[in-house]
Amino acid sequence: MNEKNFELTGENLTIDELYEIMKQNFEIKLSGSAQDKINRSAQIVQAILADKKSIYGITTGFGYLQKVNISLNDTKKLQENLIISHSAGVGPELSHDIVRGMMALKINKFARGHSGIRLAVVDYLLKLLNNNIIPSVPSKGSLGASGDLAPLAHLSLVLLGKGHAYHNGKKMTGEDALKRVNLKPLELIAKEGLALLNGTQAMTSVAASSIKNAYYLVKIANIATALSMEIHAGNLDSLHPLIHQARPHSGQIEAARMILGYLEGSKCTQKLIGRQDAYSIRCAPAVHGAVHDTIDHAKRVTEIEMNASTDNPLLFSVDQVYSGGNFHGEPIAFILDFLGIALTELGNISERRIERLLNPTLSNLPAFLTSNTGLNSGLMIAQYTAVALTSENRQLSTPASIDTTSVSANQEDHVSMGMNAANKLIKIIDNLQYIVGIELLCAGQAIDLADIKDKLSPQCKEVFRTIRSHVSYMDQDRELAPDIEQCASLIKEFKL
Repeated sequence: MNEKNFELTGENLTIDELYEIMKQNFEIKLSGSAQDKINRSAQIVQAILADKKSIYGITTGFGYLQKVNISLNDTKKLQENLIISHSAGVGPELSHDIVRGMMALKINKFARGHSGIRLAVVDYLLKLLNNNIIPSVPSKGSLGASGDLAPLAHLSLVLLGKGHAYHNGKKMTGEDALKRVNLKPLELIAKEGLALLNGTQAMTSVAASSIKNAYYLVKIANIATALSMEIHAGNLDSLHPLIHQARPHSGQIEAARMILGYLEGSKCTQKLIGRQDAYSIRCAPAVHGAVHDTIDHAKRVTEIEMNASTDNPLLFSVDQVYSGGNFHGEPIAFILDFLGIALTELGNISERRIERLLNPTLSNLPAFLTSNTGLNSGLMIAQYTAVALTSENRQLSTPASIDTTSVSANQEDHVSMGMNAANKLIKIIDNLQYIVGIELLCAGQAIDLADIKDKLSPQCKEVFRTIRSHVSYMDQDRELAPDIEQCASLIKEFKL
C-alpha cells in the first residue's frame, strides 16, 4: 500500500482525491471528528432500541413492508436478510476502480454521522479497502431510487463472509477474502444493513471516474484539433481571444486558448483574412468548450453528492430521526446523461476531422493516407470503426433518467434509473477513447505524408513523437486493430 495517507471527513472529498483512492495511491483513515460523529449516531440507534420506539428501518421492515414491526430479537437477522435478499444484481462486474470508489464514498457518507452505524463496521470497510479486498459487484440491477441497492448489497455481502471478492487479482469467496486480512464475518445490528445499502455510491463512483476521464478527453480533442490545423495549414484567426471573449463561455475561451497554445511556434498555420476553415476545425472551441462546461457542471453536482448523507432515515438526535428521499439518484442520473450527450458530441466532431484527413479532396494528401492507393486501402476502415462507434454513442446517449417505473407494491413509485445512465456512460467513454485515438492515428500518418514534421509547433511535435513511439509510419497495408489500440491506450493511460 502506498505510504501516502488520506483522511476522510465526510465534508470535502474531491474527485481528484477519490480518483487517487480508486488507483490505490492513498491509504485511507477517518478523521477524529468523523469517528466522534459516527459514534454519536450509533448511540442514537441504541437509545431508540432501549426506548422500544417504532422507527422505520430500525425496528420495522422496508419499503412496502414498513408497517411490519420487527421484534428486538430479530433486528440482527433483519439486517442480514436485507443484504442477502437485495443481492440480485446481474451482468458484467463493475471495474475494481469503480468498486474501490464505492467503498470510499460509502465510508465518507458514514463519516457525516447520520447513518446510525457503528465505528467498528466502518473500520472494517476501511481495512478491506486499504488491503485491496475488492467485492465482486454486478453492474446491472439498480433503479437508483432507494439508492444503488443491488450493487451495494453485493459489496456488503463480503462483510458477512458471503459473495465473492478479489485480492491481488484473484477471485475468491467472501469468506476466503476475509481470511486473507485476518477478519471474521461481521454480525450487523439494527440499522446497519440499511445504512450499507442506502445511497448513490455506485452511480456516483462512476460519475467521478467519468469526469476525470472526460476532462482528459477534452484536452486530447484540443490537441487533435491543433494537429489538424497544422496539417491543413489552418487559419489562426478563428482562435483570436477577442472572438471568444465576445461570447464569454469559460469552456470556449479555455479551449481556444489551449488550441492556440499548442500551435505556438508552428510554421504550418496561417493568419488569413477572409479564409474560413470547416466547422469541425473553426468551431472546435465552441463545441469542445461546451463539453468542458458540461463537465464542470457535472463536477459540481458530483462533489456535492460525494459529501452528502444519502441514507434513510437520517439520524440527528434521538428525537430527530427523519425519513426523506436523499437516496434518490436524480441529481447524479441527470448529470450522467448530460455527460453522455456532451461526450457523444465530442466524438461526432472528432470523426468529422478524421474525414477531412482521409478525403483527398479536403486534405490534398493521398486518399486514405496511403502512398499506393488502390493496392493499399490505408486508413480507410479505421474511419469505419470511428463511424460505428459514434453511431453507437448516439444510441447510448438517449437519456436513461427520463424513464421510471413503480416497484415495492407502488411504495417506490418513481425511480431515477441513474445506474443505467452510469453503465451507458462507461461505454460512451470507452468508445470515445477509440474515436479520438483513431483521429490521432490519422493525424500522425498525415503529418508524415505531408512531410511537415520539422514545421510543427514544439508541443505538436512532442505529441507526434509520442504517437510515433507507439505506432510506426504505415508504408503499406497492415492490420489496423493493434495501431488503434495503441493510440487509444495513450488516452486511457493519460500518456499525452
